[in-house]
Amino acid sequence: MLVAIAGFLLVGGVEAWHDSATFDEPVYVSSGALAVLHHDLADNPEHPPLFKVLAVLPVLVVSPVVPPGNWSVNNEHQYSARFVAAQLKAGTMHRVTFAARLVPLLECVLLALALYAVASSLFGFWPGVVAALLWLLDPLVLGLGHLDGVDLPFALTTALVSWALVRWLQRRDQRSLLWLGAACGTVASAQVTGLLVVAVAFGVVVAAQARAGRRGWVRWRPAVLVASMTWLIVWAVYVVLDPSVVVHSWFLLPHPYVEGVKYLASNDTGSSPGFLLGQRWLGANVWFWPASLIVKLSTPVLVLLVAGPLVLIASVRSGHVSRATSRHTVAAVVLPALVLFAFELPGPRTLGVRYLLPSLALWIIVASPIALLAGRRLMAIALGVVLAAAAVVTALSVPDSIAYTAPPLTPGYRVATDSNVDWGQDFSLLVQWSHGRHPRVAYFGPRGITNADIPGARRLIGVAPPSITGWVAASATDLTSALRNDALSWLRGYCPVATLGGSILLYHFTEPPTRAPGPSTPAPLCPGGDSHRVTR
Repeated sequence: MLVAIAGFLLVGGVEAWHDSATFDEPVYVSSGALAVLHHDLADNPEHPPLFKVLAVLPVLVVSPVVPPGNWSVNNEHQYSARFVAAQLKAGTMHRVTFAARLVPLLECVLLALALYAVASSLFGFWPGVVAALLWLLDPLVLGLGHLDGVDLPFALTTALVSWALVRWLQRRDQRSLLWLGAACGTVASAQVTGLLVVAVAFGVVVAAQARAGRRGWVRWRPAVLVASMTWLIVWAVYVVLDPSVVVHSWFLLPHPYVEGVKYLASNDTGSSPGFLLGQRWLGANVWFWPASLIVKLSTPVLVLLVAGPLVLIASVRSGHVSRATSRHTVAAVVLPALVLFAFELPGPRTLGVRYLLPSLALWIIVASPIALLAGRRLMAIALGVVLAAAAVVTALSVPDSIAYTAPPLTPGYRVATDSNVDWGQDFSLLVQWSHGRHPRVAYFGPRGITNADIPGARRLIGVAPPSITGWVAASATDLTSALRNDALSWLRGYCPVATLGGSILLYHFTEPPTRAPGPSTPAPLCPGGDSHRVTR
């Protein structure tokens, strides 16, 4: 496990250095910087700010350019674009992006240790080791784990709540209850959706007290303590960052946090275009989430995640896992995983499997009892082979882990989009490739990047296809799920000659293309050196 952690930090650091800033990262970096330097908690309405602030601390050491702005107003789109433009002009974009990814890399490793702690508390040492390895040895985790975002901290704090809840269920002492309250405060300070995890923990504590025969105030006292600590920690984060928040807030929650809840209720209920396995749609699509796991998880990890819970059920029935342990697993691990998954299932913003990271992390704990089979020599060898295969697949995904999709669902740009394949991470490759080619370009990436930042680039979207010859570069997201993808529907009918990092498709036209719309799925790579229309 320690070797896997060291390897993860090494290759994760390589990818953090290699990948350009993804679509949302400049928003979090700039809003984190404003929170620290100007006590501005309103720039980014996606609250809470705690983990954005933690991630930006190394950034402040490398001296980013912080443009002036209108503080304490919601202008994340405009200000993040100005922030990116300022870094590009000053030549600080690369080091700012890399520095912002150092804390997330550490958080990803801490999550592996948290999974080890929960699984070993429930099932023993080797299931804990397997849980940590299942988290570390997958391209999906490597791809998302080296980026500055809100999904990974939410997964980490959710796992901490599960760990603290397991400890309290096992010990029922005051110290464990205080740790549970601290964990709940942290998850509520990681993401607004963390309130669902707090509600689950609150309900489990009340139910456990009732099962133990506690009545009246004695039944409710532990849960009230957990809720009080959650409230205090949420308030503490805001007061430290901006003491004036006390003046213009409700007693219940800080005003910016309440605005964050409102933002989630409005923004995350708006429909977004989706694309998966050749299908396009707008709005909710419940099959998207389980199908995304099949597309993005490596086959060895997927096999263990399916087989592990079956082994757990068999172990409970055979008596190798006690009934008490099974109850604790359901209450502290399975229940929050299912609640978070059910919350995302009807969501109309099918932007990527990253929304499922908390549920995936908890499900790894449920699958970890597969290590209990290692007592049989043949099963131990089989488990070792599968984990070794997972390690090989992860290593082979470097340096393009974000674009990874499981075989035979390849190439990734034909089966997935947005943060599942193309989040703007290959901008630096595009800049290097564009020299001397004068390509037509449609690039999907952070606000503030324009064609003027790409040497010799010319506009692609809005240009009549019959007037195009030479090189063309188009991001996979622009071709499949972006709101403007119909403007490039004709390009999907032509085969690309190569890709940059698996996320930007390259075309070369010796003859002008036609306007005829192509299929919903971009064509596979050309067998030759020039793009031509693919007939089906």
